[in-house]
Amino acid sequence: MDERLRNEIKRVVRREMRTSRDFTWLSNKVWERVHERLSPTTLKRFFGYLDEGVSPSQFTLDVLSRFIGYNGYNSFLDGEAPCEVQSLVVVSDKLTDKDLERGDCVRLSWPPDRSCVVMCLGEGHFVVSMAENTKLKVGDTFDCHLFIMNEPLFIDNLVHDGGKPVCYVAGKKDGITFEKL
Repeated sequence: MDERLRNEIKRVVRREMRTSRDFTWLSNKVWERVHERLSPTTLKRFFGYLDEGVSPSQFTLDVLSRFIGYNGYNSFLDGEAPCEVQSLVVVSDKLTDKDLERGDCVRLSWPPDRSCVVMCLGEGHFVVSMAENTKLKVGDTFDCHLFIMNEPLFIDNLVHDGGKPVCYVAGKKDGITFEKL
């Protein structure tokens, strides 16, 4: 069962947990999300990065299960649905408009096969420079200050085909992925 929990954690965080840095990162994200401490060493043991033959404690299993949205390890084992939460600390990678300079481009993609490239015009303002299988068109402009991996993209002041500015969401169900070009 630990393997199933390991795989679910990797799916949620979108990381393979291969380096010492990954475990430090995960330790911090666990603290941010559930306010309980698991040391990087504990996480290394759990993921088999350190082969010490030590079984994880019930505390570790419960904390990791809560981290991915369950009430505890027994809820995870019983196949209960994850808890529905209204607020949650995001653990995915992010890109802010402050990480971009004028002229920088970002490729955005979302299921099933939608993608576009947007160019930063500065101060959170973007123009679409390439679009495939999306309602966004080349030349559309919009404002956005934050791109979060695997979360919906909410944009403001979308000017589409010269119309009035509107709000728009991309990847509402499955989220978006991004790549700085």
